Amino acid sequence: MQTQAWVCACGREVPVSRGRRQQPTLKSIAAAAGVHPSTASRALNGIPDARIPEETLARIRKVAAELGYEPNPWARSLRTQRTMMIGLLIPRLTDVVLAKMFEAAEEHARDRGYQTITVSTFDRASSQQELINRLIDRRVDGLVLATATLGDPTLDRLEQDSLPFVLLNRASGDHPGVCGDDELGGYLATRHLLERGHRVIGHIGGPQSTSTAASRLRGYKRALQEYGIRYTPSLVRYGQFDPASAQKGAEQLLSRSQRPTAIFAINDLSALGVMAAARRLGLRVPDDVAVVGYNDSEMAALLPIPLSSVQVPLQQMGRLAVDMLIDRINGVEVEPVRLTPRLIVRESSARPVEGSAARR
Repeated sequence: MQTQAWVCACGREVPVSRGRRQQPTLKSIAAAAGVHPSTASRALNGIPDARIPEETLARIRKVAAELGYEPNPWARSLRTQRTMMIGLLIPRLTDVVLAKMFEAAEEHARDRGYQTITVSTFDRASSQQELINRLIDRRVDGLVLATATLGDPTLDRLEQDSLPFVLLNRASGDHPGVCGDDELGGYLATRHLLERGHRVIGHIGGPQSTSTAASRLRGYKRALQEYGIRYTPSLVRYGQFDPASAQKGAEQLLSRSQRPTAIFAINDLSALGVMAAARRLGLRVPDDVAVVGYNDSEMAALLPIPLSSVQVPLQQMGRLAVDMLIDRINGVEVEPVRLTPRLIVRESSARPVEGSAARR
């Protein structure tokens, strides 16, 4: 078969067969990049190697991409004793907001050469250990856990078993992971309502076994304290991060003789439940009750009454969690990461309370 010379970006000629292009080998990539085959192998096996300069790594990878090199995942698995798979444990499949975070994690894992196996606990703590065991049986290289509860003993067992894992969205103890600063988010939401002149502010919270719910409640309390307002437990109802339980809690709050003029909800789905409760009781948002949600979902800005919400970089969180896990798999120590949220103010809470100077 005749051959022709192909010139790579680094200026070297590489013989290429005419007709169907053959799969390049590590040897041909090494020749084109001007390195030893073992160096090309280490550069393309997905495992960080401090012995190879960054400039050399970049050159080898560029040549490999230009030649159309596709690593054999099975051969690499046998060589490295890794499956190149990670398990992603999520609380529920129905949360379209958190789905953006999980999708970002899955896509980024693929970009890093890993496949993901995603399973859901349906927010049942009793399911977590069984699902983790199933993932371990599949020989995953590590776990991204978005289901952790405060003081979760499962995490200590994973540490003892030396199985790499990171937490996502929820925190627990000193275990490594990435989440938003939920206390700050709860504080920002409540302070915003206080600045608008509200003084009786309800809160639809979530299960206090989760860091997200517990931290946002702390932020709610901190803002009240700064404004000299006593925390009133009867102004708080606890749901399950879903519209139905939030609607039930909001109906209870809005039926009080001294009903709240504003409600901070644990997430946007719960905020929808609050709005539904207000409508059912003949109350108008924001005229009779202001509402603030959390996570700033795509639907928040598209509602008939656009929803104020605390924005968290969910997709960035998903990608960071994958990077942290791969670092742990490769023996690199990582520290917990907490990202800063910001409040997006829209019509559901933008208006000051009538007759109020809306100041502290």
